[in-house]
Amino acid sequence: MKKIRLHWFTPEHGRLKTKLLCAFFLLVVLPLGLFTLYSYFRIRSVAREQTFSAAQNAFDSSATSVQQALDKLDEVLDILSADPLVYAMASNDPKDITYIKRLEDSDKLAQTFQHLRKLSGVAGIRLYADNDYLYASGQNNILQADKVSETDWYRTACRDSRRSWFSPADFAGQPEDEHLFSAMQVIYNPRAVMEPLAVLRADADASYILQYFNAPPVVENGTLLLLRGTQVLCASDTGLTEQEQMGLARSLPASGGGWEVVEWERRRYYAQWRELEGTDWRMAVILPAAGVFRLSRELRLEMLAVVILLGVAAYLLAYAISQSTLNRISLFAKTMEAVEQGNVRTRLMPEGDDEIAQLMGGFDRMMDRMDSLMEERVEYARQIKHLELKALQAQINPHFLYNSLDLINCTAISRNVPEISRMVRSLGQFYRASLSHGKEVIPLADEIRHARLYVEIQNMRFDNRLQTEWQLDESAGRCQVIKIILQPLIENAMIHGIFEKPSKTGTIRVCTRREGGLLRITVEDDGAGMDEAARLANFSPSSPGNTETEGGYGVRNICDRLHIVYGDPYGLFCESVPGQGTKVTILLPAVEPKVPEP
Repeated sequence: MKKIRLHWFTPEHGRLKTKLLCAFFLLVVLPLGLFTLYSYFRIRSVAREQTFSAAQNAFDSSATSVQQALDKLDEVLDILSADPLVYAMASNDPKDITYIKRLEDSDKLAQTFQHLRKLSGVAGIRLYADNDYLYASGQNNILQADKVSETDWYRTACRDSRRSWFSPADFAGQPEDEHLFSAMQVIYNPRAVMEPLAVLRADADASYILQYFNAPPVVENGTLLLLRGTQVLCASDTGLTEQEQMGLARSLPASGGGWEVVEWERRRYYAQWRELEGTDWRMAVILPAAGVFRLSRELRLEMLAVVILLGVAAYLLAYAISQSTLNRISLFAKTMEAVEQGNVRTRLMPEGDDEIAQLMGGFDRMMDRMDSLMEERVEYARQIKHLELKALQAQINPHFLYNSLDLINCTAISRNVPEISRMVRSLGQFYRASLSHGKEVIPLADEIRHARLYVEIQNMRFDNRLQTEWQLDESAGRCQVIKIILQPLIENAMIHGIFEKPSKTGTIRVCTRREGGLLRITVEDDGAGMDEAARLANFSPSSPGNTETEGGYGVRNICDRLHIVYGDPYGLFCESVPGQGTKVTILLPAVEPKVPEP
């Protein structure tokens, strides 16, 4: 027997302590480090997602609030642009209208403006007209257009046929309007649609809209911008300079609706924007990348400190444990080396009550029993082989029977008794097949021929009460099998299955099939069947010397032989239903005959 020297256990190599420390590192520090690394990236990802989600919600809320505030201005202009009184005051010639009528119209329009302001919450409503129709010396919301005709915002509103929008930055130099957001609509002459008559204006207090820009940011230095193109109309108060605001506005992605990475002056930002419906404005949010990942950076430092502390503690613990066990393991290694060199009398004195002490005690007991166990094993294997080979032989001498039957056959022919001659000839062929020239492994076709002869003899004996169906695969017939495995199964099916039926007649179906590297043989009868106890008694492996049952060699003998020769997963398998019949399956490896060498 080859002996293996366990060099890494011997103390002179000085590697055991290193291995224990490495083992503790691999089992404690490394998994902890990997788990920490995974946790960091996972928490980093979750923190980033939560930050973006919170920033998205805050941005959506602010944009929606600003949109609603601007929609109020839009709705007021929609209502007034459809009011006939507005068109009348803008288009009628004052010479055609009495002073009293002009005064009444002015009062009605002023009341309409006041009513809309209360309902919508806008800061103010104004009408700028180009005629002298108005009697508005006491009114501040119905004005002559020539008073503002030179302003940039008025000229812009008159040039655009669509609704115009203005921020406080557009009213520079007009202190009374620098705190307003405004929407303006040109009123055209219904009789000449290209002729502007007046300008309607609705105002919102800038503080009302800017409150949504100056809400506490989710991310430090996060910025909200109100833009017209790349022009910054207003921004949240985050300490950014106008140059930084303009640079970030120009760096925004071309399309809105999702977070995108932008860079400005070598700094990374995450940004997105959305258009404000009905206007040429858009709102944008810009988050510094440093603010997004601030929490994950702080967490990384904390987790790194924890891993280092735990790693140092694990190393110290591993060193202490290795020192406490090295002495006994070293003694054990020296004893094993002495045994390896031939000193089988050496023994250990177990120390302690842990697994190492149990191992040392087990080593002593192992040395005491090793020789006897090996001898018992060899003897047991020899007895099994002897018993199985002996069981494989016929219970009677086939040579003597064959010679005797041959003599009887000659006598029957000479006396002209064909029935006896046919019976004796079949018996002779049956026992000749049993001999198989002394071979223990034969082709499946020969085993089938042996089984057919047995069925033929039994039918002569029992007046053809046994019907057989043979479904044979020619390729399976060439495969090599151990002999006398099929006839005992047919005998068992006949005697314990069919002949136990009241009619004493029945059918046995034998099927052979090759399935790649597997050989499947089935023997199925429509006999009396058996219960579970009988199935286990006949088809479970038995101990050596107890393999014979009522049916000749016995099916348990076949089970044991197949298990010894082929091993798992091959063998004998049985399915049986009382009153319906039994199906026995033999699974074998498909072994091709050896081709003789030239």
